[in-house]
Amino acid sequence: MTRRGSTRRRFLVSCSALGAAGLAGCTGGDDPAETDSTPTDDGGAEPTTTDGPTATETTTPERAVVETLVSVGGDRVPENMAFGPDGGLYFGITAGEVRRVPPEETGATGLSLEDTEQIATLPGAVGVETAPDGTVYVAVPTQDDQAGVWEVPPDGEATRLVGVGGFPNDIHYDAQRERLLVTESQNGVVYAVTPDGGRSTWLDDDRLDTESFGANGITRSGGDIYVAVTRAPGETGRLLRVPVESDGAAGAAATFFEGGAVFGADGITGRGGDIYVAANSQNRVVRVTPDGTTDTVATADDGLVFPSDVLFGSGERADSLFICNFANQSPEDGAILRTGVPR
Repeated sequence: MTRRGSTRRRFLVSCSALGAAGLAGCTGGDDPAETDSTPTDDGGAEPTTTDGPTATETTTPERAVVETLVSVGGDRVPENMAFGPDGGLYFGITAGEVRRVPPEETGATGLSLEDTEQIATLPGAVGVETAPDGTVYVAVPTQDDQAGVWEVPPDGEATRLVGVGGFPNDIHYDAQRERLLVTESQNGVVYAVTPDGGRSTWLDDDRLDTESFGANGITRSGGDIYVAVTRAPGETGRLLRVPVESDGAAGAAATFFEGGAVFGADGITGRGGDIYVAANSQNRVVRVTPDGTTDTVATADDGLVFPSDVLFGSGERADSLFICNFANQSPEDGAILRTGVPR
């Protein structure tokens, strides 16, 4: 699709207003199929498709216990996570910190912020991603000349890699191309950023650009890129699936899912063909299958408070789903949570 040239949006313009909209995402998974959907009166999703089964929304009957890995508390709230090549769990705090949970502690419970390591101080921090060499990349949406993507090399200081206006939000490291794919939520664009600070538009699609919060979480699953749209018309959320061409360019994007079940879609991750969505305004994590079925993985009853990101572990933690409680309206609930999602 081409961009609407004259569309203007109402938009949140400072990090202090992050909680009213929704923020970032992560990685993983296999290759799903395409499904479109439209909202129902009760906020659920009733997908419409010409070549697949009708989707339904269910609730997983027996959910695993959700445990608190790290309680953040205070006025600082976490927003996004990434596992590093060292097995440590890195997470960003919007006030401008990146912190690390050591690999041996990722299975712990009841940690405090003091039990984690602060590895960088920045002007702000939402999306966090790591590269194979241990460099940490951070999206900084400060609405000034410090906004953009920052890099934190191993044992080095944080510096700005490239400026990005609007609201740089989530980051996916594309190891095949040694580049970053960065969502910008204000204008609904995905940029490609190279390690030397080069920037180009990778995806510019009307479906990423809404009157509220557009392109948000981003992940790769089964070779395709998935991008979440937080607020589409009619109180729905949206997931786009974007094939990657042989030259690295974005192929023709398709709507993987759209409906009230993912309204508030923020961070996303994939596994086994399914996409997992942090539906922030609904205080729940939702799994979306390739045939359009959705089910609930965890809710506010499990301790979720405006979840902004989801991320599967690896190795012995491969069945652990980590959830970030953004909770900026009640900062005392800010936390990194963990639950089990067996294959």
